[in-house]
Amino acid sequence: MPATKVVCVEFMDGRSYGITIGTDVLSDGTLDQHVFESHAIVITETRIANLGVDGPVGKVISNLSARGLSVDLITFTGGEARKNLKTVATLYERLYALPGLDRRSTIVAVGGGVVGDIVGFVAATYLRGLKFVQVPTTVLSMVDSSVGGKTGVDFQLGKNIIGSFLQPAAVWIDPSVVSSLPMREVRSGLAEVVKYGVIADQSILTQCESMPVGSGAFRLESWLIQRSCEIKAVMVMEDEHEQTGLRATLNFGHTIGHAIEGATAYKRFKHGEAVAIGMVSALHIGEVLGWSPPDVTQRVTECLRRLKLPVDLPQDLSDESILALTARDKKAVSGVARFVLLRAIEDVQLTAVSHECVVAGLAKHRASIK
Repeated sequence: MPATKVVCVEFMDGRSYGITIGTDVLSDGTLDQHVFESHAIVITETRIANLGVDGPVGKVISNLSARGLSVDLITFTGGEARKNLKTVATLYERLYALPGLDRRSTIVAVGGGVVGDIVGFVAATYLRGLKFVQVPTTVLSMVDSSVGGKTGVDFQLGKNIIGSFLQPAAVWIDPSVVSSLPMREVRSGLAEVVKYGVIADQSILTQCESMPVGSGAFRLESWLIQRSCEIKAVMVMEDEHEQTGLRATLNFGHTIGHAIEGATAYKRFKHGEAVAIGMVSALHIGEVLGWSPPDVTQRVTECLRRLKLPVDLPQDLSDESILALTARDKKAVSGVARFVLLRAIEDVQLTAVSHECVVAGLAKHRASIK
């Protein structure tokens, strides 16, 4: 088996888990033996389950069955538009109907960020909490959403408004799965990789600036996944529940990005696409405040353009429609939006921003459209 890398997430109270990265980890029957007892429930979206025995779901089921576990499979129709309480209720019903499910059972989420968020929330709340394992299958989920224990669903037009913190018992990442993804899905995930390069490690940004992103099969280098996970793990370990503001810096670009997703009913943009636009907006807002250097704004914008990610605010979305949703953002305090703004590469800060400054930043962003 090829060499694997393990990123350890360890908390002061003794909790810990490993993020194992490597080709063929999904077939490794020796991995995280302590996590499983007698029963596993694999939950995924129908499209991923249909990839068959050689797909990630097939490999995980074969792995768990070979350990002597009883394995059940539950599928649902994915997509951000279905990331809601109705889907959660359906999954509760499916779990309730399973014979043998008890508090020793382990739920395994196989899929992208939507699957991980929904299934993680179900695991956090069904029977008041079950162990769960994350098996991310998209770039975005590998480098970001599978790590850190945030689970949740969207409510009306609010992104991840309802949720819970539940750290996974393990995360298994096979980078080779990315090669089968549509390029739009890949590019969406790369927006989060760029984010890590901006907020924490310039070498990641430099790599993204020269990354080949043609129309053929894409290969994501393992070190980019590992480094992204390491950055997030450090912030999660130090600020698990976003009490100090450190972990919130991972939301660079997300305040406007989430608002764009909500204002377009989660149908027009993939999450990473909206975050890409949101990062550019945040940089322009930072310029208005005298924080963000214009040359950094230009550098990041050009990197995102090169990756064929959207960078312009949608012309049919008014500032009012965007601002109305930023006031409901999870980071808002007393209805005042807080933004993660950049002073320099690797130097970001969470701060409250006045309505007037946000409007001026959005205007600056719109004026920059080429």
